[in-house]
Amino acid sequence: MGKIQDLYTTRVRPMPPAERLQLARLILDDLAPTELPIDISDEWTDDDLADVIAASAAHADRSAAGNGASDEPR
Repeated sequence: MGKIQDLYTTRVRPMPPAERLQLARLILDDLAPTELPIDISDEWTDDDLADVIAASAAHADRSAAGNGASDEPR
């Protein structure tokens, strides 16, 4: 493990965070490649919209039940 720790300390740790994340992704993709690509688009599907509507309605119900006095942090 000493050789790996040395490599990390001297070569990886000094890298900017964005590059370290890219390196981590390359390593993880190499170890366990995904069959389906991850959708990182900004477009919302009908399922996404349904999920946000349901979450918003549930939040509104919880807020209304407390008559505006919620124990939840803001």
